[in-house]
Amino acid sequence: MDTYRIEADVLIPGGAAPIAAGVVVLDGARIAYAGTAADAPETPHARVIATRAVMPGMWDCHGHFLGITTMDLARLPMEPLPTRAVRAAADLRAVLDAGFTSVREVGGLGIYLAPIVAEGTLAGPTIYAAGAILSTTGGHGDLHALPLPWVADCGAHGGELRLCDGTADCMRAVREQLRRNAKIIKVCASGGAVSELDHPIHQQFTTAELSAITGVWKAGTLVKMNSQFPSGK
Repeated sequence: MDTYRIEADVLIPGGAAPIAAGVVVLDGARIAYAGTAADAPETPHARVIATRAVMPGMWDCHGHFLGITTMDLARLPMEPLPTRAVRAAADLRAVLDAGFTSVREVGGLGIYLAPIVAEGTLAGPTIYAAGAILSTTGGHGDLHALPLPWVADCGAHGGELRLCDGTADCMRAVREQLRRNAKIIKVCASGGAVSELDHPIHQQFTTAELSAITGVWKAGTLVKMNSQFPSGK
């Protein structure tokens, strides 16, 4: 394994105050040391990298890997998914190079990209993906410029927008995302900043629908936890 010695003017360890003249020693994929240069171990055979600052990877808490070249979301169903996936794969490297090592991907192709990154085929951040965005018919996640059957059909065939109305349909929509191994669920509970016909203060899902969504999510995540930890711990 290669050993790297990163010498930084400022080291931000994450759990403590910044350190002037810091050193990080990497032994392969393992951090062997992170602290002051004065206390750093000798590393005569290490590859030395000098930089201004070193800090832990950042989290992007709201992102979308959609693979589109414009914010015209009505084009989502009109471009082949493989084409958009290739574009999104290139975005993975750009996100990682920007210093983000984890992304909460709240609707998009992240559900497909996450296992590819995890297996090491593509370099990218750890992706916590939601799968499809859940929206009411006519809500924030609807594409008003397209015929309604088109949008519904897109969601039914693995697209990024899933229209659901009524408690039973909302429950099914959540289970569909859990079936795809979603780590989070994205719910358009109200209008949004880029909504076509509504406002962020307008509630769209009913209280009963929101309760059904959260109830299925809690039950689904509990099942996953119990399968990983049979003792319940």
